[in-house]
Amino acid sequence: MEDKITIQFVDADGKVCDSLEVPVANDKPQSKKKPKTYLDEALIWDLHNVIESSDIFMSEEPLKHKYNLFCAFKDRMFSAVKYLNKHSKPPKTEEEFINFLVYAAIVRDGIMKLYENLYGKKPTFIGEKKYFINVRTYSAKYFSEETQPTDDDFFEYLRAMAFAHPYETSKRGRLFMEDGEIQMCPWVIIGRPLFSQGIKDPVGIRIYSNKFEDGLQDILFSFDDVKTYIKSRYDCLKEITKWAKEEHEKHIEEWKKRKINRNQDPVGILTEIKSVLTDRFQDASSIEDLVVYLTCPISVDVNRENVLKFRQAIVGIIPGICDSVDNLDCESMEQKIVELLAYPREMHQMAHYQLEKIFSYLRDRSEIIDPYSDEAWGLKQAEDFANGFAKKWVKIDIKTMQYDEIKLLVYTACYLERKEQEAEE
Repeated sequence: MEDKITIQFVDADGKVCDSLEVPVANDKPQSKKKPKTYLDEALIWDLHNVIESSDIFMSEEPLKHKYNLFCAFKDRMFSAVKYLNKHSKPPKTEEEFINFLVYAAIVRDGIMKLYENLYGKKPTFIGEKKYFINVRTYSAKYFSEETQPTDDDFFEYLRAMAFAHPYETSKRGRLFMEDGEIQMCPWVIIGRPLFSQGIKDPVGIRIYSNKFEDGLQDILFSFDDVKTYIKSRYDCLKEITKWAKEEHEKHIEEWKKRKINRNQDPVGILTEIKSVLTDRFQDASSIEDLVVYLTCPISVDVNRENVLKFRQAIVGIIPGICDSVDNLDCESMEQKIVELLAYPREMHQMAHYQLEKIFSYLRDRSEIIDPYSDEAWGLKQAEDFANGFAKKWVKIDIKTMQYDEIKLLVYTACYLERKEQEAEE
């Protein structure tokens, strides 16, 4: 909308003799409401975020056996919801209605599978006769109060007749069909106002049956009935997401109860931390590295004094690591380790390349090292680093030392050089 200002004109005596309203451009951005969609895609994201927030759903018994089902459900659901939101208006062709039912079935069946396999409970809507109650009103000859199917039974029947089993659909427990009856569906019905009996946006199915071979039967209902039914099933994602949150929170409360026993030697503390992280399905590789650096044998006596300084630094951060683990704050735990192992600010030109190859390529020493292998190249970078940057602090022999010792000495040299540079600043 435009803003307006009023300009007043006065005469020689100062009296207002006229006025004029002048439109003024309004530069304020007009807020646009996001159009409401048929199915809220945020419900899938909510469940996705909860499931992916913890590895319990991927790693713990018995939940881990359902994780692939969840992934399949999520991907199918995103596709189905996008299609249904784009085609939520009453169909104009037979193809549009059938395709709508196909994606609607993906949504409905997906919810049923989650309840059955992931949630482990029967949905509360089982047995409802709520959304398709009008099919009895419009097809009184076909459905009676006694034979009125549940909403889920009717949708399954509709799906079978529309696209799943159009050439032969038998009774299979459907009370509204006669014993031995077989039905066939030549087409689905789209918007026939002359025969709609006042139904809004009528859709339906035409039926041939071996029980009335000289005639036919049309079952009509509103397209909104189908949409409302599917939305009610889709909205059950809220209940499943609530279950997933409660499952996660239950584990968190159990994890909080276990505190690290600090009345043991540093290696014992780190070993317990590794066990705790493993039980929580969290990565413990950085803790494993610290244990290696504390326990790795030293083969050259001249290195012992400086290695001890680095090891004392490791021991110094253990209380903080314990606090982080007790508080379930894995991020701050990793940050403390990253800060300890940080490289010096000033290093030679090839330093970071050499360090990357040392820690990437030197894993287990081979009995015979292929001169053209990554391992050989990692040793070459370790040799260059040892003869250049590291020799100020440690002595590294790449021919005799195990790779764990080489890495320990590399970190020792980096740690002592960084501390010296920080002291000089």
